[in-house]
Amino acid sequence: MLRSLLASLTGVLAAVLLPLGLLSVWTHGVVSDTDTYVETVAPLADDDVVKAAAVTELEREALQLVAGRGTPPRGVEAVVHLVVQHVVDGPAFRDAWMRANRAAHEQLVAVLDGRASARLDAQGRVSIDLAAAFAAIAQDLAAQGLVDAERAAEVDASFAVMDGDRLGKVRHAYDLLDALGFWLPLAWAAMVLLTLLPARRRASVVAKLAVASLVATAVLALAVVSARDLLTDDLAQRDVARAVWSVVVADLWRAIEVAGVALAIVALGAAVVAGVTGRVRPPSGPGPDGERSFA
Repeated sequence: MLRSLLASLTGVLAAVLLPLGLLSVWTHGVVSDTDTYVETVAPLADDDVVKAAAVTELEREALQLVAGRGTPPRGVEAVVHLVVQHVVDGPAFRDAWMRANRAAHEQLVAVLDGRASARLDAQGRVSIDLAAAFAAIAQDLAAQGLVDAERAAEVDASFAVMDGDRLGKVRHAYDLLDALGFWLPLAWAAMVLLTLLPARRRASVVAKLAVASLVATAVLALAVVSARDLLTDDLAQRDVARAVWSVVVADLWRAIEVAGVALAIVALGAAVVAGVTGRVRPPSGPGPDGERSFA
């Protein structure tokens, strides 16, 4: 009875630790590391959704800057659009995107670390500041006599990508996952061994363990989707925020998918083996300690 209880406990722990291990490795490797984060989101500088949103935001701010000098000349909207589009399509926007995301990641980590120095926008959100891109636009417009380039620094052109208050609520979970890092996968492996080594019908135990782990991994997948909605639903540039979220969690999704497929194959294979061996070997009934479940 004691062995059955211990096997059940280690089996449940193994099932729970697998998705937590996937989450901790991703948190430690992507969320906590600024260089990895910036490298991950860098391709979004060429993403159509991001570029279209950038053009809209930068063009709106540029027109306001032009209007600040008085009545704008006829056709200025077309000129501003061409200048903005040229900057967004060029290397200046890519460089600005990289620098802005590095600063945004520092904001994100500061919020997760609970630092009072976290620099959020006026609404308490983590944002991607497009000031560097706007400076290039202002220079082009200033060369045409449409704006005062010195006033470009007063313009707030940015994308809000996460709600700081809601992000702060997961701070303790982040601290724990980041600290555990690669230790959780090792703990998972240890729990799997402790579940399988004393088992008499290992194929059956493997099948049960794989199914339980598959359920726990599915729960993680649902949690990732819920977290995206929680952090981005109320943002004005939700499409941009979700584009950033998608590339940041891409490695986590791949890990979830690989684990899900592997667990399904293992569960099916082990169930077949358990069924075959069960027919070949007559059942002996419960052991002397009445073990069942994972043992």
